Amino acid sequence: METVEGTVRAYFEALNRADVDDVVALFVEDGTFMANEAPSVTGHKQIRQSFEGHFREISFRREVHIDEIREGSEIATARTHTTGTLTFLAASNTVTIDSRELFVLRKTDGDWRITDYMFNRPASS
Repeated sequence: METVEGTVRAYFEALNRADVDDVVALFVEDGTFMANEAPSVTGHKQIRQSFEGHFREISFRREVHIDEIREGSEIATARTHTTGTLTFLAASNTVTIDSRELFVLRKTDGDWRITDYMFNRPASS
């Protein structure tokens, strides 16, 4: 993606489609994914395995809201929050959950790619 916002929005679009290939492609090769209450995973192989597991268990319907983008020439951060639902597939149980996210991105070959991504749920969710 040519813009930081474009990369962030593409991430959530891929998440909502359960598209592992598109999610992984948005990360740099040595990127890190830090999920709420889960071990950090680093590198395309581990990120792929993590999302394959998530997509087997959960269907995501997330709407992203951009809170702040800070962009330098090679590094950027994006602070966002999301609203929407998660459906736990085995139980067909859908819950409404709000989250907050922090992205660190690096410009690589003219495109913004995710180097570090972390999310958690605010205490009120």
